Amino acid sequence: MLRSLLLFLQETAYQIMSIPTIFTSGTIIRVLREYEGYLDFVIREEKIAESAVPGQFVMIRGWPGDDPILPRPFDIVQVDPLQHTFRLVIKIEGRATSLLSLLKTGDKVQLTGPLGKGIKDFAFSTLGLLVRGVGAAAVVYLAAEAQKRGIRVFTFLSAATAGRLVCRNYLQAVSTHLAIATDDGSEGFEGNAIVLLDRFTANRRLERIYTCGSKRFARHVKELDAGGVTEGFVFLEGLMACGMGHCHGCAAEKQGSRSNGYFLVCKDGPHFPVSEVVIP
Repeated sequence: MLRSLLLFLQETAYQIMSIPTIFTSGTIIRVLREYEGYLDFVIREEKIAESAVPGQFVMIRGWPGDDPILPRPFDIVQVDPLQHTFRLVIKIEGRATSLLSLLKTGDKVQLTGPLGKGIKDFAFSTLGLLVRGVGAAAVVYLAAEAQKRGIRVFTFLSAATAGRLVCRNYLQAVSTHLAIATDDGSEGFEGNAIVLLDRFTANRRLERIYTCGSKRFARHVKELDAGGVTEGFVFLEGLMACGMGHCHGCAAEKQGSRSNGYFLVCKDGPHFPVSEVVIP
């Protein structure tokens, strides 16, 4: 009953705001477990697969009963409109994602999406991606769309160890160049991926850089943006209960004095010019 009421309130709010968001169910058609602690789902849902653009996400529920009551947000990694499918890559942490890990092919899930502001401005010729861990999931669709438009994509992928380089194959397929850094040196450069990025940009300019998955990365991109080295953007995360901007759980402070207020990651993002947000 409580879950039904929540869904009703979500649908009503979007109708009032005239936001073209879909409340529907989808079918799990493929489950991959290439990396321990991560899920890779392909979901069939025609309308989301046809309407989603880079930078957007969905809210998903896939467990019986009302515990947890709230769905969880995940970035749309890939879409295949012809097959009516889209992909999610999920890190298993907490009760909700542990329950999602029990799903198998043929199971149904409840979906809301696509949510957030999509990336539609591709007026640049070179794109840098500085990402860590499951933060890589946020930029795969962006990289694929950029490549399709003839934009050169330079990816700097980081993780604690080789077994956590999620989305590596997806990014490899759409990147002009892929550099890997791991904290333990189990693959690629041993150390901070910022070192690899700085070495690269010492001689070549990346017109835009998107980052996700590390506040340290975000602060560095903010410095590069402020210094005129690049135009920087950051994908932010937030505690989203509704995904529509009503609960304000995903508030992100605007750059400047506190009187400037806050963005809502779900409604105003999840990606922002790095100069416009505070990176704690």
